[in-house]
Order: sequence, then structure tokens, then C-alpha cells
Amino acid sequence: MGKVRVYLCISVMVAVLAVGAGSAMAAPLKTNLFGLDGLFMATGGTVIPAGTLAVGGSALILSDDNGDITSVPVTVTYGVSAKVEIAAAFEMYKSVDYGGGNDDTGTGDLYLAAKYALQEENADYPATAVGLRLKLPMANDPLSSEESDVAIFGAAELDMKGVRGILNVEYLMPGGNAENRVIYVVGVGIPYSDSTEFTLEIMDQDLVGDLFAAGATFDMGTSLNFGVAVGFGLNDFSADSAVMGKLTFTF
Repeated sequence: MGKVRVYLCISVMVAVLAVGAGSAMAAPLKTNLFGLDGLFMATGGTVIPAGTLAVGGSALILSDDNGDITSVPVTVTYGVSAKVEIAAAFEMYKSVDYGGGNDDTGTGDLYLAAKYALQEENADYPATAVGLRLKLPMANDPLSSEESDVAIFGAAELDMKGVRGILNVEYLMPGGNAENRVIYVVGVGIPYSDSTEFTLEIMDQDLVGDLFAAGATFDMGTSLNFGVAVGFGLNDFSADSAVMGKLTFTF
């Protein structure tokens, strides 16, 4: 129950902010679990408008035969200019549950990211961007690898009659003795109404392994976007299942 209470507290706090303030945008932003704009894991080939600020809370619960891992990042995203977006995510709650009542719980790591838009979408090319991600270890093992990770990534986004297609390719350079590797996310955002979007993502991510996820996001007025998704592992090296939730409040 402790995991649920933490996430509910974040949901209530962000919802209160939404009631107490407004946004000049026609619709709220949609940021991913670690702050950048996009789906649940994917980030788009565009950047958010200059001067726009988004704060949010999210949750990721991974389960397999070895137990459960829960991460609850709090995120901040800011549009620095027409071409630059930055984001930070701090895991204010993280738990590794080994089953049988044995677990490690505390705060987790800090994630920083920046994205630079190369070009807007046109008749010949999708919108594209490049970026940098950093993971700074703020927790002890097993809540953290206790190593700093660096990654560079590229993002492409194409609108096909309202359906958003997103491709991310990332070169991850983990700290310690782990090998460098290429990871990816392929995502699709399918509009259902002016305020609802369905999402599908296939990913090979360091955090979750190979995963297929399906979800939906909902605009709640002009300031708050809420989303939930479920995922399933695609091989023996991935989490068996994943549950994701996120709230993004736009200033």
C-alpha cells in the first residue's frame, strides 16, 4: 500500500495545482516518465514552446519472477528557446521488492536531459531533434548502479493525418564495467478525440528491457494531462509486466 499512497499523494498535489492556476496554452503538454515531451517512454522530434514550464509526477512499476521495482519520478521540463528543451527527473521514491516482505526503499537517481530541434516537419522530412541524457547516482545499490550514465539520442516525429509516429535511437554509455549499447523506442500516438490519445510503444530500454506498452492520455482542461499504460515483456531479459502512470501540469 505504501507505493500506492505515494503516487496518490503526487496525483492529488498536481491536481490541486491544476485547479489553482491556469495555462495560456490551448492544451496541456504531454511529457514522458522522465520529463521530455512525448509518449510514456518516447520523446518527440519537436521541442516545447519557449518559456513554457511543465511539472509532473509519474510512476513505473515493473514486475517479474525476481520481485517488483517501483520508481516515482518528479519531473520539471522547460522550453529554453524555440529550439532547446531541458528536463530533470528525480526519483523521489524507489523500491526494490524481493518478495516475502524483503525490500529496499528510499530515494533514487537524478536524470537530466536536453534536446535540440534540428528541423520542423515538412512535406519531405519528419521533425528531427538530437539530445543528451545523464543519470546521476543519488542512491546506493540496489536502488542505483552507483555509476553515472551518459547517452546521446536522436528523435524523429511524423504526423500522418493526426497519427503521430515517433522513433528514438539512443547510444548509451553506462558507467562502470557495463558495455556501451544502442537502445530504441518506436511509438505511435493515435487521437481518439480532442482530449484523448491512445499510445502504442515498442522499446529496448535500459530501465525496462524489451517491452511492448499500450496506454492512453487525457487532457483535463487546459493545464493538466493524465495518462496510464500497461506493458508486457518481450523476452526473458525483460520485466514480465509494467504499469505506468503520469501527470503533467503546464504553466
